[in-house]
Amino acid sequence: MSSTNPRSTPDRHSELIARALAYAETHLDGPLTAEILADRAAMSRHHFHRVFRAYMDCSVADYVTWLRLRRAFALLVSGDEPVAEIAAAVGYESAQALAKAMRRDFGTTPTAVRQGGAPAFEDLLNPGRGAGLRKNANGAINMQVTRLTHLPAGIVALTATARGMVDNTMMRAAQQAYGEVLQEADRAGLREHIKSYLSLVPDDPRGPDDPHCRFIAGLVFGYSLATCSGNVEQPAGVKLSGSLAWQAVASGRYAVFTHVGPYTTLHLTWKSIYRDWLPASGERLRDEPPLELNLSRAEATPPDLLRTEIWLPLV
Repeated sequence: MSSTNPRSTPDRHSELIARALAYAETHLDGPLTAEILADRAAMSRHHFHRVFRAYMDCSVADYVTWLRLRRAFALLVSGDEPVAEIAAAVGYESAQALAKAMRRDFGTTPTAVRQGGAPAFEDLLNPGRGAGLRKNANGAINMQVTRLTHLPAGIVALTATARGMVDNTMMRAAQQAYGEVLQEADRAGLREHIKSYLSLVPDDPRGPDDPHCRFIAGLVFGYSLATCSGNVEQPAGVKLSGSLAWQAVASGRYAVFTHVGPYTTLHLTWKSIYRDWLPASGERLRDEPPLELNLSRAEATPPDLLRTEIWLPLV
């Protein structure tokens, strides 16, 4: 792998995130989704929220909330504008919505902040989260690539989608999605034909209990992604109902990494890949979703021994 690509240096990734942060700072009165900020940073929407989390140690949604409330607190203290005007200036639809956000995240109210009796105001100006753009040390690579591989065209997965993050995990959604797709595989008598279990989490969670964040579970019949062997099957006996759908798996180059341990620590491996390995590798991301390949069955494997491959699509 080359490490001389001038567009893939550690500083380049910092610059792209900084570009998104600068835009957010000056557009607090408008929508600031991960998709909008990805476009402003000229980064793939499929990867931006994970790169952002790797560099900033928080989600895009959390950081935007921090920016909005920091500005709101400053305006409440420094002036006497109506709370409704301040709310609109920082992107909340009403004074009530701003007050709700303040109570939820900092246990205070606009009135308390304006009266100077809210210690959370000072905490907000020196936050433990989102405190600044994290710089990489040149050449610091904490995660090693297991292999580089190329997936052929024509691979399809039977997928099911569930929504909802609870206590900052997608475990309940994962159980629901896999339960739905495996139930159909069993009904159609296809359990023996499953060669790959994969999953995607395509959304940036909007808080630890985001009810809309998606978990997509997928089964590939006849073809093993782990060994790149076999013949893809799309059995006619499958009945598409509920959230079930056939979804293509993007062909092309992938960097594959192996995570050993519980699913609850997967985010640490993702962080190391995006913050350390990718900038130093000289590789460029392809505008396709990354995926996780589950090599162990959770019901039969101790959490510390679970093996999960992370597949990062590369140009």
